[in-house]
Amino acid sequence: MAEIWIKEAERLGDGSIGGAMDSPSAPPRAVWHTTESGAGDAAFNAVASYLIRVQSEPHILYDPMTDRLGQYGPLNASARALRNDGSTRTNRTGRVCIQIEVLAKAGKPFTAYWRPGPNFRALMRALRSWGIPDAWPAGALASSYSDDVSRSRITWATKGGHYGHCHVPGNDHWDPGAIDVRALLTAGGDNSIPSTGGETKATPEPSVSRATTTIGGLVYGYGAHGDHVTAVGRALVEKGHGAAYRVGPGPTWSDADTVNYAGWQRSLGFTGSDADGVPGETSLRHLMGTLPGAQPVVDLSNLISAARRDPGLRQGGTTHPTDVAVVEAALRAEGLLSSRYAADGSFGSLTKTAYAAWQRRCGYSGSGADGIPGRASLERLGATHGFTVKA
Repeated sequence: MAEIWIKEAERLGDGSIGGAMDSPSAPPRAVWHTTESGAGDAAFNAVASYLIRVQSEPHILYDPMTDRLGQYGPLNASARALRNDGSTRTNRTGRVCIQIEVLAKAGKPFTAYWRPGPNFRALMRALRSWGIPDAWPAGALASSYSDDVSRSRITWATKGGHYGHCHVPGNDHWDPGAIDVRALLTAGGDNSIPSTGGETKATPEPSVSRATTTIGGLVYGYGAHGDHVTAVGRALVEKGHGAAYRVGPGPTWSDADTVNYAGWQRSLGFTGSDADGVPGETSLRHLMGTLPGAQPVVDLSNLISAARRDPGLRQGGTTHPTDVAVVEAALRAEGLLSSRYAADGSFGSLTKTAYAAWQRRCGYSGSGADGIPGRASLERLGATHGFTVKA
């Protein structure tokens, strides 16, 4: 049965955003937008209110970092996210024309860093309940602000499936950017391959490499075992390349790791045998921020001591510059600390502010995001950036 209201979504506004569809006999479709904003609850609340205020409500507002899902109006009515194409009311084309605004920017595709969860799967379940096929009939998405995409009126009128805002006739936006359409669909719990002809094709059994390789004294590939395998898997999930996992990731390298890693290699531009899912030094360094191997060990107690020291005390053995420098490098790689301050080995106010931002990124708030490292957040940082934690 087709879903009108998604039970997992919170209600936004009064539920009245549109009316009946103009062409209910036409195929169903979904249109993906980006809000050109940041993510997180503050951004979600601000954007949700703004869209109501300017009367530009979509059906759905989704946060790719927190998996928060909101719904403005019933899916079987129109929304207000598209411009008309002359006399054609694009918001009212099709059996349904479900508009989805994602808290992200087109210039930084959200599938490269998102954290889809049960609410995203609920959204995809609802889309599929209307018979929207796992297809992108208008073809490639825009990779920059340009008109170098298809906005075919014939395709829009006759083909069901998923569209970017960039594909809709009468509209000139380029969102949602060059998102990974395979990742988008598979994160919804489906095993289909997106096509460009409005059809859904079954995924063939992949030809998965069973090769192994050794990098920095650590073995990668089928059957490899250890904490470093888990760290790679977690990093792949963080980068939006974890769709093949049914259990895990880690600690033993499985075919799912190989499939996910091959997706990561393709996202970096590798092809053929260079995208076989077996790590190479270049792709591994891009994923982890450094080459794992003889990993540095960060002493948590030393780090806490450095973070809590009296800023006026520059001597006395409480700064622990070696431990701090490793963490600063990881915070810099996360884009949270300027390179100007990322190698001084001093856990000063800027480093503490950066670490607090990392804690919030991990889902902590209040006193849990005070900039003083805790074991869980530090281990998560280390798993991504190649250091281990000594408690």
